[in-house]
Amino acid sequence: MHKQIEDALNGLNSSPPQKQEQIKAILSRYAQGEIGLDQAHYELLDEELIPMPQRCAVFAKVPHSEEDESQLKEKIRALIS
Repeated sequence: MHKQIEDALNGLNSSPPQKQEQIKAILSRYAQGEIGLDQAHYELLDEELIPMPQRCAVFAKVPHSEEDESQLKEKIRALIS
């Protein structure tokens, strides 16, 4: 999940403008603490802004530290600004 969000950020500029705005809106809400990482991930999936993981590629949820979350939020803020 964490990696998919980072991949979405890294590919943001190659996405169509409408998708870019949707991704930015969702990730901005996450970075501001309005929604959690799970909710942001599900919204990105629901809006088809990130690919659905293949069944064989689905793994157990890997816990991330607060530092990991902070780094991701900072990366989002830097790329969205």
